[in-house]
Amino acid sequence: MIMLSMVFSSCFILFFSNWGSILMCLMTMFFMLMCTSYEFFIFKINSLLECDGLSMTLVILSIWLIILSFLASSTLKNKNISNIFIFVLNSLLFFLIISFSLNNYILFYLSFECSILPITFLIIGWGYQPERTQAGIYLIFYTLFASLPLLVMILVNSYFNGSCMCLSTYYFGMSSGVFNIILFGAFLVKFPMYLTHLWLPKAHVEAPVAGSMILAGILLKLGGYGMMRFMNSVSQFPDYILVFLIILSISGGVLISFVCMNHMDMKSLVAYSSVVHMSTCICCILVMNELGFQGAFIMMIAHGLSSSGLFFLIGLIYERTGSRNLMVNKGLMNIMPSMAFVWFMVVASNMSAPPFINLLSEINIICSLLNWSGYLFIMLSLLVFFSACYNLYLFSLSQHGKYLFSKQSFHSGFNIEYMVGLLHFLPLLMLILYIGYLN
Repeated sequence: MIMLSMVFSSCFILFFSNWGSILMCLMTMFFMLMCTSYEFFIFKINSLLECDGLSMTLVILSIWLIILSFLASSTLKNKNISNIFIFVLNSLLFFLIISFSLNNYILFYLSFECSILPITFLIIGWGYQPERTQAGIYLIFYTLFASLPLLVMILVNSYFNGSCMCLSTYYFGMSSGVFNIILFGAFLVKFPMYLTHLWLPKAHVEAPVAGSMILAGILLKLGGYGMMRFMNSVSQFPDYILVFLIILSISGGVLISFVCMNHMDMKSLVAYSSVVHMSTCICCILVMNELGFQGAFIMMIAHGLSSSGLFFLIGLIYERTGSRNLMVNKGLMNIMPSMAFVWFMVVASNMSAPPFINLLSEINIICSLLNWSGYLFIMLSLLVFFSACYNLYLFSLSQHGKYLFSKQSFHSGFNIEYMVGLLHFLPLLMLILYIGYLN
């Protein structure tokens, strides 16, 4: 871990160096963490930093997606702003690693909120349309106002408990539904839950390719990570508030599935699909059984890779055609036949088709929720069915048909683009063979 700290420090020394040095530094960090032994449940780094299997896996996912974001944004190398872009991405990686590694609730809250600043700079600085400023304001104010009550509760309970350590006997001891909603409000907005998701489509549509990949792949998982950490520190949820949140999340996921099937903007469709996937994760974390926790955690990892891959592919099409509309971009298989295979694999993973690890996560989630209540069978069936429908709708309408040659034809793809696409779905295939790594 000392070597990891040194390598991570050198990454910040290279803020204004070339892209190759940055990628070499990040790859070194990634392989060092992958070679770390998981014999012990907790890695004690110092008095403030601790990692277990949950946080270590999310740290590895963060580094992996940052590497893919650098590769996907390689077209910015010749611009004068590329050094600032490197600085913003590395700052975001720093706050993410700190958020997943701190064992102090107050410091976790600070790093949790600081991770919003780099992604906001990405949206405002490298967004595509003038509405990117409004999207950045939505992102900041939604997350900021929802998380301020969390800070107040952390400070108040720290005063009465005398400790802020996550793994100590830190107990909130509040059984009121109002207090529970206030405590988890910051995480439900960040996850996001239905009715608190309005900032997500705006942020995704206006963000650059790297911003969308990181936002869907990592930042949404901060909400789930926070819920998993805080669930053990609160008293039991009241039944009425637990039932309300689960029904709201499941029914909201079904409604958002209908919205996805009605969208012509590919990026907006994938952004709304993230709300559908995360709705079931919220329910499993609230149910608080082991099978549900495992299913939600695996879904977070699988969704981080599959949704990031979809945003990358949509970004490739947008750079070539200047449009994200499905009617304009239909028949892409005729122009990019090899890239159609990458599209198929990423869409198949997003709809939880075998043999991807997404299927295992959905099986655990469905079994967990049906064990909690059999009355959720109809809603879960609709959710799974319509989830497959809008993914097939996205693939068939974008790849099949006749391409509108209203503009000049374009290149079918570069080697680095195929490599980034493969590096999104290959881990999903390999992790199903080594599922013990996620436990």
